[in-house]
Amino acid sequence: MNLSIITVSLNAEKYIDKTINSILNQTDPVYEYIIIDGNSKDRTYNIICSYEKKFKEKGIRYIYSSDKDRGISDAFNKGIKKATGDLIGIINADDELMPDANKILKKYYEKSNAGVFYGNCLWIDKKRNFSYISRPRHNLDKLLYNMILIHSSTFVKKDIYNKYGRFKIDYKYCMDKELLYRFYKNGVKFKYIDFVLTKFKSGGISDRNKLNVYKEGSKMALSYGEPFIKVKIIEFLKCIRGIIIDSLKNTFIYKIIKKTKVIK
Repeated sequence: MNLSIITVSLNAEKYIDKTINSILNQTDPVYEYIIIDGNSKDRTYNIICSYEKKFKEKGIRYIYSSDKDRGISDAFNKGIKKATGDLIGIINADDELMPDANKILKKYYEKSNAGVFYGNCLWIDKKRNFSYISRPRHNLDKLLYNMILIHSSTFVKKDIYNKYGRFKIDYKYCMDKELLYRFYKNGVKFKYIDFVLTKFKSGGISDRNKLNVYKEGSKMALSYGEPFIKVKIIEFLKCIRGIIIDSLKNTFIYKIIKKTKVIK
């Protein structure tokens, strides 16, 4: 199994090194690493270029570019189009691939005919200085309304993208949920891996635009034929739930609920 990892970045000079080094430091080297930069205005692209020799020394294909794109979905698609590995993962700038991730993925890949492999992640809340192990839920029907899997810890076979398509570029927040639900509805087999595969940092675009996430989620549900009234009721309930959760995030109760481990 050859693993391709894709990273998309934009003005990520403060944290792109950690992401890149998490790929370089795999106990079992990945096959290919692709970085799609969105024409950063800081030193991000210079940093990306500086790693070419290190990847060459490890025998890892290193592909990178920096151009304007039409959003995150478009950047993802550019990376997928360039990927030549059997299995593809997307690790965004500021996130990390855990050291044994490729070794674990190879083990499960060889024993399963699944098209999508998904696992756990170490979720880090930088603002509140704590972390916890985030585990996906497995009732994939719920993908229609909730992103129950963890995008960074979900890996898709290249031929699944070829057969069922890539990310829809008109989605700005729910592109991963729509993609995975589309795969599921087309009968693609999903395989759970009970290991922490990635480290994910909170505070991304979805965390900062929750109302837009809910609205786009409703757009997705309607596109799959869900009744308008049902969709709008669920959107309203999500808004209320989001307000309640946000009010708890700075309390000790939230840490207990998440069974957190304080970062030292």
